[in-house]
Amino acid sequence: MPYTLAAAAAACGVNKSTVLRAIKSGKVSGTKDVNGEWHVEPAELHRVYPPVADAAAGTDAMPRHATGDAAALAMAQQRTAQAEERLSELKAMLEDMRSDRDAWRDQAQRLTLPSPQPSLSWWRWLRSTG
Repeated sequence: MPYTLAAAAAACGVNKSTVLRAIKSGKVSGTKDVNGEWHVEPAELHRVYPPVADAAAGTDAMPRHATGDAAALAMAQQRTAQAEERLSELKAMLEDMRSDRDAWRDQAQRLTLPSPQPSLSWWRWLRSTG
């Protein structure tokens, strides 16, 4: 018997939005019924998300989501550090490109030819030679 979205979330100890994201991303197969409600087969769901241990197994155990939050925080901090490092590399590249651009602009300005003198009409040429 397939789980509804709420039942699937409760069976795994996660939020409904987590299960829905997994369905939409293709991690878990799910189907919609005619009423628009999602249904997930238990075997398919537990292939990705392990079932929650029984409450009788122990109440002083750390909640499942707590370790996930710590891991997610560590991963987010690592990705932030990588992004900051990449940003500093890109800023350095941009500064190099700007200095290259300025050097090329200066060289182009030095090498530009002066504007040509207007050509003399044949009357002016005749007067200047005579």
